[in-house]
Parts: sequence; structure tokens; C-alpha cells
Amino acid sequence: MADDLFCDILREAQRDRQLVCIFRDPSDLRRFAVGFVEAVSDSDYTLQQIDPDGNPDGLDIGSIDDIIEIRKESRYARQIALLMEKEEEPKARPAQGWNGKPHPESCLDEVLRRSMQEQLVVNILLATGDDELRFYGIVRDLTDSHARLDVLTDDGEPDGTSVVRLDDIAGLQVNTRDERKVALFNRHRMHLYL
Repeated sequence: MADDLFCDILREAQRDRQLVCIFRDPSDLRRFAVGFVEAVSDSDYTLQQIDPDGNPDGLDIGSIDDIIEIRKESRYARQIALLMEKEEEPKARPAQGWNGKPHPESCLDEVLRRSMQEQLVVNILLATGDDELRFYGIVRDLTDSHARLDVLTDDGEPDGTSVVRLDDIAGLQVNTRDERKVALFNRHRMHLYL
């Protein structure tokens, strides 16, 4: 079970509609995700990511246990908020709960189901022991314990099928620039070679 303080901070940021910076990569402590907390469960969270220009950049779903640090009201977050305020119509705003309902027991399960229904490209981070593996795919089947994905390369080419345990998924990104790029390449791959 994760430290309750991380969950408390994320719920407080969700309630107050504050931008947060979430650090999860122990090998590169300069990398972090910035955004609005959309949902928090006891085991994971969903963050509506904001890019460095103040634009929405998809969802980041991660395990509470993998969080190294959370920053609120940092200088960087204030700069992003200022960029967003300067837009006539802000391009991003915090979500109001989870589709107007209480958040599910697992944010990861809900986003995987939504991604499968909408056939979105996802970026999966698997953490098994000391090794981490990240890959793109489209969720084709989902059970209570496993997900089957059509794997895609960085340039949208089909690269087989993978079945993974949900418990091994340490993170998930959906609809960021990277996933949108891979989806575009996948949809138009025949045109890339003509």
C-alpha cells in the first residue's frame, strides 16, 4: 500500500484544481509529468498532462507506489499556469471528477477499458523487478488480470501481440503527442512507403 500522504496530496490538488509535478523515474530525476489530477485511487492516479506550452497533452496513469516526489506550487507549475491563463480560452482545465462519478477502484483499469473502446494507442510501462520496458500498443482484450495488445513500433508498424499482467503495468500514457504520432503513422503507414 502506498504512503497515504501521496494520496492525500493528489486528492488535495484535485480538489483545489492545482497543477502538480509528479516524479516517477529514479534513473532521471529531471523527468516529471505536469498536469491536473483527474482521479486518485488507493493504488493509482490519472493526470491530465499539460505540455511545456500550456496545452493538454493526454493522460498519464501511474501507480502511487512508483511516485518518488510530488511538487505543488513550484515555479515551473506557476509558469505553466500563467501560459494557460494567457490564452483567451484556456485549452486545458481540470476534469470534474471521473466523468462526473466517483473515481473507480483503479484508474488504470478504467483508462485501459476506455482506450480499448475508442481504439486509442497507449504507451505502456512495464516494471518487473529491476527492468522496465515501455512500448506502444492498442488494447484488444481486457480481463480482470490481463490485457492483450497489438504492439506498434515507434513509427506505427505492427509488431506482434503482447499479453501482459495488469499488476505489472507501472504506468500508462494515452493521447499525448507521442501516442497521437504513432496512431497517425499507423493509420497512414501505406502512404509513408509510396
